[in-house]
Amino acid sequence: MPHEHIPLAFAPNGEIGPLCHHCGKRLTFGQSMVFDQHYYCWDHYQEVSGAGAVTKGPDGSSPFYRKQ
Repeated sequence: MPHEHIPLAFAPNGEIGPLCHHCGKRLTFGQSMVFDQHYYCWDHYQEVSGAGAVTKGPDGSSPFYRKQ
């Protein structure tokens, strides 16, 4: 099996998924991020890969429909 090095567990919602390679957090396959053949939670994926969010959120000063 090519992925025998990946430990699996049941996520809190009952789905089977990988454990974060760094912290051991139980994840679903949809939540996990892959880097160098290991699964990571989002926080640790950002640490090991240097990735980050590409978009900026709203500034929150006023709702979009009130801007002129």
